[in-house]
Amino acid sequence: MRLPEFEFYEPENIDDAVKQLNKNNKGTVIAGGTDLLVALKQRLQVPEYLLSLEKIPSIKKMEKANGSVTIGSMCLLNDIASSQLIADTLPALKSSAWEVGSPLLRTLATIGGNICLNTRCRFYNQSQFWRSSREPCYKAGGSVCHVTGKKETCYAAFCADIPPVLVAYGASIKLVGPNSSRLLPLEEFYTGDSRAPNDILAGSGEILTEIEIPLQDNSKSCYRKFRLRDSIDFPLVGAAVRISTDERNRCLEAQIVLSGVSSAPVVASEGAEILLGNELSSELIFQAAERASSAAHPLKTDLISPRYKREVTKVVVAEAIAEAGGMKI
Repeated sequence: MRLPEFEFYEPENIDDAVKQLNKNNKGTVIAGGTDLLVALKQRLQVPEYLLSLEKIPSIKKMEKANGSVTIGSMCLLNDIASSQLIADTLPALKSSAWEVGSPLLRTLATIGGNICLNTRCRFYNQSQFWRSSREPCYKAGGSVCHVTGKKETCYAAFCADIPPVLVAYGASIKLVGPNSSRLLPLEEFYTGDSRAPNDILAGSGEILTEIEIPLQDNSKSCYRKFRLRDSIDFPLVGAAVRISTDERNRCLEAQIVLSGVSSAPVVASEGAEILLGNELSSELIFQAAERASSAAHPLKTDLISPRYKREVTKVVVAEAIAEAGGMKI
């Protein structure tokens, strides 16, 4: 499959990038391109131009200051996974970065690109030839979702590794537009209607430039992922857990965030509430995992049945809680 024709721009600062994006909104921002180039070859996107952020040095930095870690949107996942700063302060982010794709992909993929990853579905993420065998699905411009048969609604799944971890950490993202910049809680970035975050940004004329992650004392975190192959695959189920405990191992604060089981990252607050105020134990962990799995609403967007995904969610969440709490179950 060949790429479609397009123009290519490489601005050297963020102001010029924003100006170009708002001069003509028929383009697409490209970071590492590991997902976008596949979409272009499949003709899922046919932009007039690509706007590369590669030559903007200000969004390639990682630093710790004022009680938080700031990561530029163009930081490579391989650099994040190898960073001692990230390992010391945000261990779940380190492990989730290692879980993305393969070593080759991680040397190209960026944290900003993973945050803006498009939702996925077995009826959508196919070649143009494959899709031409039936009416286009709603996400591809048709009127019906082939997963459910419902009209004017898309149920494609959000299957990224990094965002659930960042949501669990309470991260915010900086968006720079033509007139101003703003800081947005990452959880609010995802609409749940299966639109790609890049589409949302293109509509506002904004570019994601950095991620700000607050640091919290005595916080422990973990990310666990289930997939069919040991590398390459997107998460069929991903679970990010962050907990804080006291000297008696009682849970003071908890967050459980899921990926791969809905059209946006799922904050499983009811599962987290079971942990609060209680001493961690195997029984408590399984109760929390059971409750957290009830927040998952998977559909047949891939080759795994929704029922199996819900069962796997219980196991993945339980393992993540136990690892974050330093326990074996």
